[in-house]
Amino acid sequence: MKLELTKHLDKVRDTVTEVDRTVSSHKYPSDRRTVMVMGLLSTIIQHHRSMLHLIKSEGTAGSSWALARDILKGMRYGLWINSCATEEQILQIEEADEFPFGIPEVIKEIEAAYCTDRFFEGLKNRWGTQLYKYSRSDIFQLGRWEIGFVLCCWPGNSLQVKDIRLIAN
Repeated sequence: MKLELTKHLDKVRDTVTEVDRTVSSHKYPSDRRTVMVMGLLSTIIQHHRSMLHLIKSEGTAGSSWALARDILKGMRYGLWINSCATEEQILQIEEADEFPFGIPEVIKEIEAAYCTDRFFEGLKNRWGTQLYKYSRSDIFQLGRWEIGFVLCCWPGNSLQVKDIRLIAN
C-alpha cells in the first residue's frame, strides 16, 4: 500500500474515532427518533472502521464497497428520520422492521428539509455525484469480484488510490 494512502486512511481512522468519542460523550433522550438515529450512527461508525480494515488488508478492499453502500443508506435514513419522519412512520419502522419508502422518496424529503442548510447543500454539491456513483457502481464491482475476477485486474475497473480515498471519507 502506498504511503500516501496509508497516511490518508490513518487520518480517516482518527476522524472516525473522534466522531465516536464526541458522540459518546453526550447524553441523549430515549425517544424512538433519537434511539433510531443513534443506532444508525453507531452502525455507520462501525462500518467505517470495518471499511478501513478491509481496505488495508490485502485482497479484501473490494468488500469495502458493500459497506460504503450501507453507510450511504444509513446516512440517508438517519437524515430522514431526524428531520422528516412523523412519529407514526417511526413507529411503523420499529414495528415492521423495514423502511416505508424507497431511496428516491427519501432523498426528495431530505433535500426539502435541508435545502436552507448551507453545510448540507455544500456537502451535497461536493459529494452528490460520488455518493450516487458508489451506491450503484459497487454492485458491478462486487459482482465481478464474486465471480472470481480480481478487481485490480479487471480492464477499466481497477481500484485506484483515488477510489479508495473517496469511499473511505
